[in-house]
This record gives sequence, C-alpha cells and structure tokens, in this order.
Amino acid sequence: MDFSAPHAGFVIASYLVTFIVLLGLVLATWLRQRRAREQLKTLEERGSRRRRRAGKDGDSA
Repeated sequence: MDFSAPHAGFVIASYLVTFIVLLGLVLATWLRQRRAREQLKTLEERGSRRRRRAGKDGDSA
C-alpha cells in the first residue's frame, strides 16, 4: 500500500473502524455467553434442589 497516496487516511480509518466493530462483536458475544452460563448454572442448582425437595415430599414433579 502506498502510504503517500491521498486516500491512504481513509483506507486506514476504514480498517480501524472495522477492527473496532469486530472487537466489539467478539466482546459482546463473550460477555453474553458468560452471562448465559452463569444463569444456566443458577437454574440447574435451583432445579436440583427442587427435585430433591419434591422427592422428599413424595411429589413426582
């Protein structure tokens, strides 16, 4: 790439914007996955306690 070309600034800026957007998407996906795993863990713990309690009470649910 010829950095002395008059349009070089626009090309570099577009690459920078693209990189920032992709980084934001990766970060958002990672945070969403982390939150979903925490929620799943909480729901699984809550469900296992409920199943244990139901077994003691004689409920089949």
